[in-house]
Amino acid sequence: LDSGLPHTYDENVPGECLHIILQDVENQVELHLFYTVFADCDVITRSASLKNLTEDAITVERCMSAQLDLTQDYSVITHFTGAWAREMHREQIYLPSGKFVNASYTGTSSNRANPFIMLGQKSTTETAGDCIGCNLIYSGNHYEALEKNSYGKLRLVSGINPQSFSWILQSGETFCSPEAVLSYSGEGYRGLSLKLHAFVR
Repeated sequence: LDSGLPHTYDENVPGECLHIILQDVENQVELHLFYTVFADCDVITRSASLKNLTEDAITVERCMSAQLDLTQDYSVITHFTGAWAREMHREQIYLPSGKFVNASYTGTSSNRANPFIMLGQKSTTETAGDCIGCNLIYSGNHYEALEKNSYGKLRLVSGINPQSFSWILQSGETFCSPEAVLSYSGEGYRGLSLKLHAFVR
């Protein structure tokens, strides 16, 4: 799908893409999910698009790029903040319950709220343990949220910030979400960093 948005590709080794189409027959809307696997660096990208099959315009108010439901306790959140000449200041918190949000509502991703977070376990270190990374390829208003329910289950979502978001989708048109980059490491945060560095290169 040519969305006009930045997306990942490898000229030498194309990734395998899984395209899933979900249909809301009653409302005549299709949700297209795209999963692209880059096996050489253990990365999966995920994006979504909505297609209006009705004869009327519809309004899109929320369309996330990625969602992960986790049964293991990835409650240690690493995110990056900063300011001019002090970019990528690493912050780490533990989420015992409730919700954590990393977002920007300034029109840019900026040095203050990077659209990238890592999820680890309490035992995860730089060189050992399980962790997951999620990076949104988008420089506008973004939103990454991790919520833990009363049973300890976690849900991660990443995409365009839904605050004040509204997109008129005319009949026959398609709205595309930015691409999210997802990766897992069983060798700590350094292992995740190496995989993502390889992916970017």
